[in-house]
Amino acid sequence: MDIDMLIRAGQFVFTIAVGMFSIATARKASSKADAEALAKRLNSQDARILTLEQQLLHMPDSHQMSELAGDMKAIKAELAGVARELAPLARSVDRINDYLLNARAQ
Repeated sequence: MDIDMLIRAGQFVFTIAVGMFSIATARKASSKADAEALAKRLNSQDARILTLEQQLLHMPDSHQMSELAGDMKAIKAELAGVARELAPLARSVDRINDYLLNARAQ
């Protein structure tokens, strides 16, 4: 009976060892898959950050934006001056057009 009991105890210990080994292997495989997924995600994030950094390098800074705002104000003022100069010309063209239409009708 002692040998039978010893064999059963050995089988129990062996079964426990195999179970622990299979659990450890499953965890290791799961951890490896998770680590690979995280590495892939990290690489994707790195690529996105690099793209954003490159785009930010080409954006104007505050000094350039203030210069651009000044230039836009100057263009607006110049266009207003051109509009003032064109108003009398438009009236003259309208008068010439009226004259030509009336002279043809007579």
